[in-house]
This record gives sequence, structure tokens and C-alpha cells, in this order.
Amino acid sequence: MIGYLKPDLDELKVKELKLYNSYYCGICTSISKKYGPFSRLLLSYDAVFFSILSDVKNGKIEFGNSRCPLPPFQKKRIVKSEGVSFGTEISKFFSELKIEDFKRDSRGIKHFLSFFLLNLKSKIFKEIGSPYIKELYFYELTREPNPEKMAEIFGNFSRSLSQSIENLKNASTMIYLIGKWVYLADALDDLEKDFKGGNYNPFLEKYKDIFEITGFFDKIRERERTSLVFLVSRIQEEYMKLNLENFAGKPLIENVIFYGLPKVNKKIIEKKDEKIERSI
Repeated sequence: MIGYLKPDLDELKVKELKLYNSYYCGICTSISKKYGPFSRLLLSYDAVFFSILSDVKNGKIEFGNSRCPLPPFQKKRIVKSEGVSFGTEISKFFSELKIEDFKRDSRGIKHFLSFFLLNLKSKIFKEIGSPYIKELYFYELTREPNPEKMAEIFGNFSRSLSQSIENLKNASTMIYLIGKWVYLADALDDLEKDFKGGNYNPFLEKYKDIFEITGFFDKIRERERTSLVFLVSRIQEEYMKLNLENFAGKPLIENVIFYGLPKVNKKIIEKKDEKIERSI
């Protein structure tokens, strides 16, 4: 459920791409220092997006330099800000969420090893996310067939998270919608994988009566196209209400919202169907 808040690199100017990379490298450096070098492996686009968004009201961006392990000994320009600190915690939280998903979906030695990948829960997980994650897990166990209900839970978590950060309170409605969209986009994107692995997916529960129809993955995505497109439209509307001040990172936020999200929608909706048989 991570990695969907991507920028459209083709639409970024060179200076904007450099700033985006500075945020990315800033979070990468920060999370390594706080949670260890292996935490770098699950750094996501989502953490960078929220890092930039939460910096909008902080005024001038401060930069520094840090050595990068890839390639070794090369110095990278990094952003140093409150937003980067928040992005660090977001990255850690989504890492934990991905590991928890891996635990539930994997078996045997993979399941056993997953318990050792992350052993320190972030503040976000413990203080904000835990009730919502437990609710999602409950409905997964009961095979909830309503994708909207599941997306609403993740949207409510996203809103609670934004309300815990002063600079994000005004954007809480937009972030609530982003949370809903991320959940639904992820579920549609994982249809084949979840069907093959026998994992829970609300769309597979909702449409299990059409499994015998040829190309049913395509049919599910086509039926749900309107929901994804509508949510992105609502996200864009809420963004326009924010009236953000002049800020160097503003074009990056707008790139994700007006170019990145529609591009992800298109990729998921037009994903080529595959012939897959359910694993026993």
C-alpha cells in the first residue's frame, strides 16, 4: 500500500527534479540515522510527498550535504527540515505496514523471517495508526466485500495523521481522500497477485461471482474506473482550496496531484489482464 504518490518525472523541470531528489535523499539520510541503514530499503514516494506538503508553511528550505552509500563516498545535497523529520516517520510507518502485510500473506520461512525485519514500532504506528490498522485487519479476516468501507478506514487514518501535524491540518480533507484513493488503487493493482496467492482483496470478494468470465480482472477494473477517477478529481478540487503560499516545493506537490495520480490511475485501469489460476 505504498509508492503510489509518484511524481511524473516527464513534467518536472530540472530544478524541480533536483529539489525532489534533495527531499528524497534527506529522508533517506534521516531514516538511516534514526532507524538503521536497512530502513532505507523501504523509503517510498509517499513519504517524500508528505514531507514536501508539510513543509509548505515553513518558509525557506535549508540544505546540507550527506554521503550516499550508492555510489559510495559521493556527497548528495539534502533538505533539512521539519518536513523531512515527518517524512522519516511516515517512511518508517509504511515500512511497518508493508512488513505486516508480508507476514499475513507469506508462509513458511518467509513468514518466520519477516518477524525480524522490523522490531521497533514508530510513534505513528503506536499512537495514531494502531486502532485503524486493527480495524482493517479485522475486516480482512472476515473477508469484507465492500472496498469503499475498507478505503474509508484508511482515509480516516490518513485524516487523523494529518490533524496531528500543525502544517497539515488545513489539508486534512485532501489527505483523507488521498488515503481512500491509495487503498483502492493498491487493491486494484494487486488483483492478480492476491487471486493467485489466495490473499484477501475487497474487489475479489465483491466480484467473486464473475471469476468464471474470461478477462474478469479487466472487467473489475473497468467497473471501478469511475471511483478512481472521481477520487482524483476530488483530491484536485481540495488542493485548489488550500491557496498555498509561494513555496519552492509547490510545483512538486502539484505535479503529483495533477500529473502523477492520473498517470497511476491510467496504468492500473489499463493493466493487461493475465490468465492466472488460484493456488491451492
